[in-house]
Amino acid sequence: MDTSEPGSTAEEEEEKATEQRPRTRSNPEGAEDRALSAQASVGNRSEGEGEAASADDSPQSAATPNGKDWQVPAQPTEFQVKTPRVNCPEKVIICLDLSEEMSLPKLESFNGSKTNALNISQKMIEMFVRTKHKIDKCHEFALVVVNNDATWLSGFTSDPREVCSCLYDLETVVCKSFNLEGLFNLIQQKIELPVTENIQTIPPPYVVRTILVYSRPACQPQFSMTEQMKKMLQCPYFFFDVVYIHNGAEEKEDETSWKEMYTFFSNLDTKGTNYKYEVSVTGPAVELHNCMAKLLAHPLQRPFQTHASYSLLEEEEPAEIEATV
Repeated sequence: MDTSEPGSTAEEEEEKATEQRPRTRSNPEGAEDRALSAQASVGNRSEGEGEAASADDSPQSAATPNGKDWQVPAQPTEFQVKTPRVNCPEKVIICLDLSEEMSLPKLESFNGSKTNALNISQKMIEMFVRTKHKIDKCHEFALVVVNNDATWLSGFTSDPREVCSCLYDLETVVCKSFNLEGLFNLIQQKIELPVTENIQTIPPPYVVRTILVYSRPACQPQFSMTEQMKKMLQCPYFFFDVVYIHNGAEEKEDETSWKEMYTFFSNLDTKGTNYKYEVSVTGPAVELHNCMAKLLAHPLQRPFQTHASYSLLEEEEPAEIEATV
């Protein structure tokens, strides 16, 4: 005779259904479990990923050698941005610095010879554009060159050949300053940021991403935060990634200055969703290629930079390599 209480079987089944799966390789972020949470929404970034870049991952600002502090943007408030993790089309604006420092042969190429940052940047940008095009042929690309002013060389196109045809035969010039405000004004004139009725559940028709490849001695950029710039930087569908090529490893007295420049770019990130990389101009050229490869991920699908991991296995430790003679 069955002595179980009525409804006990249904309660047991309900408890089993609400058990959260462990975080495994097939379920690294508890994706199914988030659907059971009352606060979860469709396609949200996983809980806890909403913080801006931590102080451990970006150099701290310090006083300049002459004792004057930089006028850097205020440290952004940390908050979580929840958007659908979809592979919608991207409008990628690639901004290439043409300052004189880009032409100095200091980087170590694959064969051990010295090459300049401009040559490596042109190659890595071409590889980036062609690879993104293979991933999704709806992606569009534009090319902007930056010297004393910003110039729009190639309009948005989904044809990689059109962008790459404007990428080469470029000359560097001596630049007295970096007009970041002018760059943002130019971008604002060329783009229209998408708007959706519900940021958390409705995918945007496209996103806009700017990738700045920058290499100059640390100097205070020409920049004044306007309401239009603030609105653009706070838009969940706009991203401003930076690859900063500096000479900090070569000239120790300038180390503080390049860290201040890096902090300046980091403080522009009001959402914590942009990616920032710094590479020494005296290091191997492969480091630049690695940074550009990490930018291939879709900005709506990639994790926050502080959570990104590029090892093939979980908790992978670099193996010791022994050379046999």
